Amino acid sequence: MGTPVIPYSEFVGNEDPFPIIRSTPGHIAKLSEHLTPEQLETAPRPGKWSLHQIVAHLADCELMFQVRIRLMLFEDERRLAAFDQDRWANGWVRENETWQQTLERFRTIRESTVRLLENIPEQDLRRIGVHTERGPQTPGDYIVLIAGHDVNHLHQIETIHREYESDRS
Repeated sequence: MGTPVIPYSEFVGNEDPFPIIRSTPGHIAKLSEHLTPEQLETAPRPGKWSLHQIVAHLADCELMFQVRIRLMLFEDERRLAAFDQDRWANGWVRENETWQQTLERFRTIRESTVRLLENIPEQDLRRIGVHTERGPQTPGDYIVLIAGHDVNHLHQIETIHREYESDRS
């Protein structure tokens, strides 16, 4: 069995993932500060997520990523559940969550994740969990996965933001 591929690692390359992980919530807040509620809620094209849906997805993933990391750290060879991101992405609709509440949910969970990741002892970065779709994973893998996942979605958010900015010009 070869070395497992870490999803989204191509977005991080050889960069230190921690600056990306730390800065993502603030970067999103900055990009969204002059957007209207309609711009935040409207998908840029049919079949694509709105900015609100993207951030709801980031918050949902953050929750799942942190749970998986905790399972790997505090239990032995745990199974790590997958989830249907498309079904979860619209959870904020059911919860009647505003844009600011979604962004705050993401920021709060992310701060907790950063504290957790920054304090994992070196030997525990290699503990194993078995993802139901991807196989063996480690907490160390998730540091890169989270950063790469952020970069992927930040590209989407920046593209949408540029479209709205060009519309204003």
